[in-house]
Amino acid sequence: MANIDVHPDKRVASAHAINWSAAVGAGIIGGLVFAVLEVTLRPLLQGMSPWAPLHMIGAIVLGPGAMATPDVFDLKVISAAVVVHLVLAVVYAIVLAFIVARLEVGTATLVGAVYGFALYLVNFYVFTRWFPWFADARDWISILTHVVQGGLWAYVYKMLERRATA
Repeated sequence: MANIDVHPDKRVASAHAINWSAAVGAGIIGGLVFAVLEVTLRPLLQGMSPWAPLHMIGAIVLGPGAMATPDVFDLKVISAAVVVHLVLAVVYAIVLAFIVARLEVGTATLVGAVYGFALYLVNFYVFTRWFPWFADARDWISILTHVVQGGLWAYVYKMLERRATA
């Protein structure tokens, strides 16, 4: 996407390009780190099965029945969860890339963390209308993983963007 100026001599409105491969890469990296944190912290700190968070995500496309046996590694459920989670992570990272495109790394990372918290609020207080099982995970671990993921998306995006332009 190219810069679009309404008036060539005076910038009134413009759409700034993002580095699409950096945004996709940031989405995948942030999404994977989020997943590792969830499947590590939940068992260590709450005694949950490491598969439980993935069953919750898989149930988005497979329905609530995917939650029936959250302690079991179910290839269909886990595969669906990984696909859904990574697709959403990439989409959300692309949106964030547009937001942070013109910011410095530190500011972008902070904005990304706030974006992650906002995403937590949407996921756990709005989308629970359609996916009520996420209400059970309204806790500090979910807040932490979303904030880390958002900050990481922005940081990795800026690093990959910088590398591409160097």
